[in-house]
Amino acid sequence: MDSALGITRWHLFTRYSASASCAGRRPRVNSCAMGSMQEYDLVVIGSGPGGQRAAIAAAKLGKTVAVIERGMMLGGVCVNTGTIPSKTLREAVVYLTGMSQRELYGASYRVKDKITPADLLSRTQHVIGKEIDVVRSQLMRNRIELYTGHGRFSDEHTIVVEDPTRAELVTVRGRFIVIATGTKPARPAGVTFDEARVLDSDGILNLATLPTSMVVVGAGVIGIEYASMFAALGTKVTVVEKRDDMLEFCDPEIIESLRFHLRDLAVTFRFGEEVTGVDIGTSAP
Repeated sequence: MDSALGITRWHLFTRYSASASCAGRRPRVNSCAMGSMQEYDLVVIGSGPGGQRAAIAAAKLGKTVAVIERGMMLGGVCVNTGTIPSKTLREAVVYLTGMSQRELYGASYRVKDKITPADLLSRTQHVIGKEIDVVRSQLMRNRIELYTGHGRFSDEHTIVVEDPTRAELVTVRGRFIVIATGTKPARPAGVTFDEARVLDSDGILNLATLPTSMVVVGAGVIGIEYASMFAALGTKVTVVEKRDDMLEFCDPEIIESLRFHLRDLAVTFRFGEEVTGVDIGTSAP
């Protein structure tokens, strides 16, 4: 939109950019000013799909390997905020809204009349927990050392790991370093994210209530995925996209069919428009 967008709805921004943060076999141990320094053949920063594969491949070749991961993000974006949660959320929506069985029971059929975020997130968190256990088991089975904390380079081969829950720093040194820190949602300049009304696709998983209306900025895979889910839940969804169409890499016939079904769910599309600002107003969501 050419002017500031004055609305009182929820906003979900879905474009992604590279993240700037970096947050076994018996390793060699050297003394260090900040405590013992562990030495490895390979140190991997990030435990997402790329980091996991690099670490496990090296371990299977007999190398000593360590993985550094921040906080509670074992498994990376894929497990915690990306692919696994969104697909689990979709399956929960499809089941609870009865969409997969409406051809049999009628268009008004629902498994549960009033669906809450707790209904959706309980299943999502259960699956995330199981997937994290799988990742941890894979690392342990291949004797890969896991360090929890924020990693920063002190030189080209040495990384200092700082965990806010521990008083001391841990220093690890690797002959080779793999940086696999993944992605995070891109936040447009000039838009303030309050994590309550204006969110990105990571924050949408922590909603306290289901919004009555929502603006999704971006008609890519993530934007359309969440637009379809919330529309199925009864939220009035508007999709804003600066390009002329959605999912331009897909077959036109598939896109036309998808657009038809989304409009059947009362989704509104505004193509060729760009959000330059957000005014959330003061009314309730």
